Amino acid sequence: MKYKRGYYSLIQFCPDPSRLEAVNVGVVLLCPDADFIAARTSAGNQRAKKLVGSGELDKPALNLAKQAIEHRLEVDRASFKTHEDLRKFVDTRGNNLKLTTPRPIKVFDPSEDLDNLFAEFFGGRTRS
Repeated sequence: MKYKRGYYSLIQFCPDPSRLEAVNVGVVLLCPDADFIAARTSAGNQRAKKLVGSGELDKPALNLAKQAIEHRLEVDRASFKTHEDLRKFVDTRGNNLKLTTPRPIKVFDPSEDLDNLFAEFFGGRTRS
């Protein structure tokens, strides 16, 4: 089976950028040749809660931020044609959700590969 070139980026919760501590809360996959970009984010916030403590975590705000990234990628999907487009998006993130530098990956089936990346990195449920 022939693969297409793709790029993935982890979505990380980083409540205090000066400390450089972060936990992964999702993943983005871009496959320009398949005209595909999407994100999967975690349904829960257990990892974030461990980082900052349960009393310090604003769960509704974190859930809205995760939804915002997913929605933005869905609405602006036509803007993501190249690796550079994803890298520029990564560089614009200014809140407590950051994206890692995009890394290359072989993509066979974009939706399935995104699900597999999520399962590999998180193993939990995605947001519905």
